[in-house]
Amino acid sequence: MIWGMAMVKGLRHRIYLLFSLTAVMAIIMMCLSNKIGNRLLGELSLEKANGLLWELDKALLLLFVLFVLGVGYCLFCDIKQIMTQKAYSVRDAVTQLPNIAAYHEDITNILCSDEEPQDYIMVAMDIDKFKTVNEIFGFTCGTKIIKMVASMLKNRLQEGEQCYRISNDLFYLLLKSQGRSADFERIRDVLDSIAIDLVSTDDQDFLDGIDGGIYNHALSFSAGGVIIKAKEMRESLQGFEGEDLQERCLELVAKIGDNANIARKEGKNKNVNSVSIFDESMRQAILEDKKIEDAFLIGIERGEFMIYYQPKFYIHGEEAVHGGAEALIRWDSNELGFMPPGKFIPVFERDGNAIRLDMHVVDLVCQNICEWRSKGLEVAPISINVSRPTMVNGPGYIEFVKERLFLYDVPQELIDFEILESSSEVDEDMVVNFVNEIHSQGFKISIDDFGTGMSSLGLLRRIPLDTLKLDKSFFDNMSLNMTEKETAVIRYMIQMAKTMGIRTIAEGIEEKFQVDILRKYGCDMVQGYYFSRPLSVPDYEKMLNKEN
Repeated sequence: MIWGMAMVKGLRHRIYLLFSLTAVMAIIMMCLSNKIGNRLLGELSLEKANGLLWELDKALLLLFVLFVLGVGYCLFCDIKQIMTQKAYSVRDAVTQLPNIAAYHEDITNILCSDEEPQDYIMVAMDIDKFKTVNEIFGFTCGTKIIKMVASMLKNRLQEGEQCYRISNDLFYLLLKSQGRSADFERIRDVLDSIAIDLVSTDDQDFLDGIDGGIYNHALSFSAGGVIIKAKEMRESLQGFEGEDLQERCLELVAKIGDNANIARKEGKNKNVNSVSIFDESMRQAILEDKKIEDAFLIGIERGEFMIYYQPKFYIHGEEAVHGGAEALIRWDSNELGFMPPGKFIPVFERDGNAIRLDMHVVDLVCQNICEWRSKGLEVAPISINVSRPTMVNGPGYIEFVKERLFLYDVPQELIDFEILESSSEVDEDMVVNFVNEIHSQGFKISIDDFGTGMSSLGLLRRIPLDTLKLDKSFFDNMSLNMTEKETAVIRYMIQMAKTMGIRTIAEGIEEKFQVDILRKYGCDMVQGYYFSRPLSVPDYEKMLNKEN
C-alpha cells in the first residue's frame, strides 16, 4: 500500500495526459472531417461528396484507432516497467528476500486489512560482531553467511509469515504471535538452531573460504521482538482517511521497527543468542540514558563531578597501615541528582564520553594531590580506573596524564592505574598493548575485580602486572569457620600472585575475621568498609592530616 506512491502517482498523471490527448485528437478529427465535408459539398455533387466523405471518415477512424492503440501500448509499457521496478524494489538483491519496502507494505496491509485480526510479533535480528567476520574472512565469506542465514530463516517460517533482509546483517521476521512466553521460546529456538546449522554446514565452498570454521566456534545472534496487536492498532486508525491514513500507517510501521531494534540492542552482548521482547521500560531507559548524555558537558563545566577516595591498607603486621587509595568518580547533577558510577559510566562507554571523563578524573586527582602536597601532607599512591574506550586511545591518554603531572607538579610514582578484568574480553591484544605502554612510561597497573570476568589466566603472563585486586564476591560468603577446601580458591590465587611477583589486594572487606584470614594467607592489602568507606576529598584530607 505504501510502496511506490510516487510511481503510481506518476502513472496516474500519464494516463490523464494520454486520455486528454486522445480526446483532443478525436475533436481535431471531427473538426477536420466537418471542414473538409463542407468544402466538398460546396464544390462537388452530393453523391460524390458523400462518397469521398465516407472514405475520409474511414481513414480518420483508422488513424484514430491506431492512435488509441499507441496510447494503450504506452500505458502497457508503463505498467510493465512499474511492476518490474516494484519486483526489484521490494526484493533484496543478495538474498532474494523481501526488503524494507516490502516490510512496510506488509505491515500496512495488516493494519488496514478487513480480515479477522491476527496478532504478530515483529523480530529484528542481527549477527553478533559480523563486522569482525568481514574483516577477518573477507566480504565474500560474509556474503555467503548472509545468504545461508537468509535461507535458514526462510525455511523456519510458517504459512502467513515472512522474513526480510533490511541491511547488512539485519533481518526482520514477521511471525504469528502465540503469546509473549511462547514467542520468546520460538525465537530463541530459531537462533540456536541456525547457529548450530552454520557450524555443522557441509558447504565445501564456505568451509574452504574460512579455513575450517568461523573462529572455530559458533556465530551468535541478537534478537528483539515487539508484539503487534492487530485489533488494537486497527482501532487506533479509525477516523483517518486518505493521506492522513497513509501518514499514520507510516508512523506505526516505523515505531514497530524502532521498538524491535530497541529490544535487540537491549539484550546484545548479555548472553549467546540473546532474545528480548520490547516493553515500554526499555524506551524509558533510553530516554534516561539520553538525559545523562545531554547533561555530561554541562556537568563538567559546573564542577558536578567529584572524587571520593577509597583507602587501601597494608595488613602485614598486627596494625593495618594506610597505603594509598582508589579514586572513585561520583556525579551530583543539578538536573538528575546524585548518581553512582554504575549508572553513568556504561552510558559514557557507549557514547564516547568515557575518554573525556577519564581525563577529567586525572585532572581532579592531580589537583587534589597538588593541594595536599602544598600543605605539607605525605600522599600515598592514588589509583585511577581506566575505561575500555580510553585503552583504545592509549598513547593519547598517557600523554595527557604526563602533561597533567607536569602541570600540577605531581610525582609520577603517586599515580597508578586500574583496568577491569572484563576489559580483556574486548580485545586481549589491546589490553596487552595498553599495559605495556603504561609500564614503558614508568606507571604501575593493576587488574580490578579479578575473578569476575572470563579472561584467561594466560593473560597474566603476557602483561607486566603489578597488582591483582580480588573481587569482593570471593569474600561476601566468607565465614569464621570456613574449611581449607572452602578457602582454597582465595588461597591459591594469593599464592599464584606471590609466585609471579604480583601484589594482591582484597576488595569489599567488612569484618575483622576476613582480615585475619587474608593476613594468614599472605594477602598484601585490603580495601573495604572494615577500615574505611569511600571518603570525600575533605574527609580524606583529614585522614592524611591525622596520619601526618
